[in-house]
Amino acid sequence: MYKSVKKVAITTTLLLTGMKLFNVYTEQTLTPVTPSGNDKIFLWKDMKINYTEKGTPDHPALLLLHNLDPASSKEEWHRIDDTLSEHFHIYELDLPGCGKSDKPNIIYINYMYVQIISDFIKNIIGKKTNICAAAYSGCYTIMTARFYPELINKIIVISPPAIDTLVKPATKKTKLFEKAIQLPIAGTFLYNCIMSKENILDHYTCAYFYNEHNISEQTIDISYFNAHYNQSNGKYLLASIHNNYTNINIIHALPKINHDIYFIANSNKKHVCTEYKKYDSSIHTIYVSNCRMLPHMEIPETVTEKILHIFSL
Repeated sequence: MYKSVKKVAITTTLLLTGMKLFNVYTEQTLTPVTPSGNDKIFLWKDMKINYTEKGTPDHPALLLLHNLDPASSKEEWHRIDDTLSEHFHIYELDLPGCGKSDKPNIIYINYMYVQIISDFIKNIIGKKTNICAAAYSGCYTIMTARFYPELINKIIVISPPAIDTLVKPATKKTKLFEKAIQLPIAGTFLYNCIMSKENILDHYTCAYFYNEHNISEQTIDISYFNAHYNQSNGKYLLASIHNNYTNINIIHALPKINHDIYFIANSNKKHVCTEYKKYDSSIHTIYVSNCRMLPHMEIPETVTEKILHIFSL
């Protein structure tokens, strides 16, 4: 009996040591791939939120919000923000849990992001703002417009998620994953495996891009850096996403919003946009092709053209 316990203890120690070494290696070999000279900090409830500005302050304000994922960041907009900054005063921020913003060990809930968006507009932008948001950030934008209508002008949502995915509850399976990934050594090791370059590339290939040849090495390097910056603490956001804490039911909010809302979506996702129109028939939809979830990265010229057209109306 003693020998069996000793063998298990030794094996466990060796496994944890190997995991810790892998975690240290991941952290120490992480190198920045984007300049940070223009980065600014918005302090929100002791949380440092990284953001940048581009364009002339006299131009209308446009806030760009990236998709919510530990590998995402404001760099998601790097292929269109220069052109847009010729027409707008651009603000781009890393949402908490993403990019270079703080990634505290908390439960990331939907209304936290709504509050951050509204407070950022109030305290940093300081005037009525247009918002262009990708995927799940579009849902937080819509809820912000519901609760703080005076802060927002036009809304553009790129690739809105299916409504039924926004109401999924936590399950025993998702809670188990949450507990596992929050473990200090084994959880970080699990996260680092999930967020390997190979898996990030696979996600871009299967979900984000239509043509894998459009995925640059720099894009994967940036996403990998985002995922592991700040000691791989993006794992706490990933746990919240998997446990559906970041989901937000916007069904009841949609009919009560008087803002102009525009969707830019893959032409294969017409059924998704049609579902939204059941709750708000005034939503405008613009369909694009040869893309998936991140058309602003894959077909930037087309998306830029569509955005400028929307603001010319």
